[in-house]
Amino acid sequence: MGSMGRLRRGGALLLVIGLVAAGCSKKEEDASPNSAAVTVATDAVPTSDPTAATTPTTEAPKPQYGGSIVVSGESEVANPWTPAAMQCDAYCHQRARTFFEPLTALGVDNKVHGVLAESFTPNDAFTQWTVQLREGVTFHDGTPLDADAVIQNLQTSGTALLISKALNDVAKNPDGSLKIEKTGPMTFVVYTGSNGDANTPVSWPGFDRALGSQWGLIASPTWLDGVAAGTADPTMAVGTGPFMVKNFDPGEKLVVERNPDYWQQDADGNQLPYLDSIEFRVIQDPATAGQALRSGDIDMFSTGYASVIADFRDADPAEFVMDERTEFVATNYILINLDKPGPLQDKRVRCALSKAIDRQELIDLVAGGIGTPANGLFSPGQEGYLEDNGFDPAQDIAGAKALIDEYVAETGESVTVPYGTTVAAINAQTAELLKGYWAEIGVDTTIQQVPQDQYITNALFGVPDFYAYGWSSHSGVTADEQAFWWSSVNAAPEGQLALNFGRIRDPQVDAGLAQARSGATPDERRAGAEAVNRRFAEECYQIPSSWGHVGTVRTPTVRGVGETLLPDGTPGAVFTGFVWPQSLWLDQA
Repeated sequence: MGSMGRLRRGGALLLVIGLVAAGCSKKEEDASPNSAAVTVATDAVPTSDPTAATTPTTEAPKPQYGGSIVVSGESEVANPWTPAAMQCDAYCHQRARTFFEPLTALGVDNKVHGVLAESFTPNDAFTQWTVQLREGVTFHDGTPLDADAVIQNLQTSGTALLISKALNDVAKNPDGSLKIEKTGPMTFVVYTGSNGDANTPVSWPGFDRALGSQWGLIASPTWLDGVAAGTADPTMAVGTGPFMVKNFDPGEKLVVERNPDYWQQDADGNQLPYLDSIEFRVIQDPATAGQALRSGDIDMFSTGYASVIADFRDADPAEFVMDERTEFVATNYILINLDKPGPLQDKRVRCALSKAIDRQELIDLVAGGIGTPANGLFSPGQEGYLEDNGFDPAQDIAGAKALIDEYVAETGESVTVPYGTTVAAINAQTAELLKGYWAEIGVDTTIQQVPQDQYITNALFGVPDFYAYGWSSHSGVTADEQAFWWSSVNAAPEGQLALNFGRIRDPQVDAGLAQARSGATPDERRAGAEAVNRRFAEECYQIPSSWGHVGTVRTPTVRGVGETLLPDGTPGAVFTGFVWPQSLWLDQA
């Protein structure tokens, strides 16, 4: 759970969507603090004079070609590697975007820019989006990128069981396919429609971000046809990206090698990428990953485990470099399944469990003091964040016990909470602390340790023992990026796939999400997001503990982190835990 903060699972499933979303749009610019909050880590040589930070006294070294690096992450992807089927967290996206590329991506200016899409232009009502593709791009197998290829991808992924749940407001044809019309060899139009109804268009100013999500990752249609026919290997992905899959050993490693025909160049006109290959390993325990980095077995990894972050803060910068991120981050919280019969369906019980937690103590004991007590699922910087949303994160044992006593007196039932967590030792420690807090207010807790590779699946399908899980999710910039997690449309009953893991069904939440998607101005959209934040605080639908904190640690020889330029020359947004692979290079001097 929470303060222990993992770079983890449910959080990034499907949509690192708004994080790597990013051209040409006529929508109004959002003047919120979001535009200044994206942190970019670079390899420019620092100076001792802080006033001269932008004019280093030593010229930064030029990228070198060649070499290989080893990167680790904490989880393996389920159903690799077709974009339609991947159950994707942040590490999955990190790997997938070495061989796949999105249609759009987010820049450091917090605006959406084209990648495979050269432009994407809405009509005046934001109900139709015309996409112009980039000329001269080919897939690894020689298949050309064109409108047919992209439309096939968008149809295949957009109607698949998982991703379709995040695209409820994309219009559908009578046969169930998405309403996407080809208008030329390299152009097409996507239409919106309320819950898929083409006769009820939806204003969607932020639709261009969806083109940078998992839905917008484009694979070779030749390879997809082969996978569908059973003649191609779904684990040997074929995209347009800077690297090509060499081999994949599930649970162990993925090796990608340089695409010699990659279409992008750096600012000096040099062909990308620089590295010959990257090996991605799976090391579930971040402490073990830290040991592997120190021993030279790996070159880079990202983690949300505060104890590991704290350890590398003390490292000699000549040995290890760490970039940290504290804005637009995920929230660590307790994910409650509201469909489960029993006390968790009662607001009083949920709010009592929340009041009983000493969030700062939890951070101090489990996270080495790294982290900030959270008042909701909207972290600082995000659209919808409120310093005062009506939620008090301070511990209140007396108030919590009064709520439990009232519930027991009214129902005659004692309160027992089944709490699920992963097998990591630090998560087990957190579970024991929660059990102690709740015991003080008369609540019994049973702790269930769930293997990490089952964690998301259990929440997706609401398995019988999924009542309350420690969770980390909802990083991003806008509330619209989160809509599919909380909309009642996605709250399927137990046994059916539901991206709304908590099975929240609340008309006020739905109304706020609709306003956050379709508001005519940035202020209107922000007001909708803030309404959702306040409603969550009022109902204690989920129990926030702390805002996440993520570190990416590497040896100093790994360079180019945070230095990627998007095709139009804009620096690409860097979110710690996600690194653009084409910009990485190895200092072999």
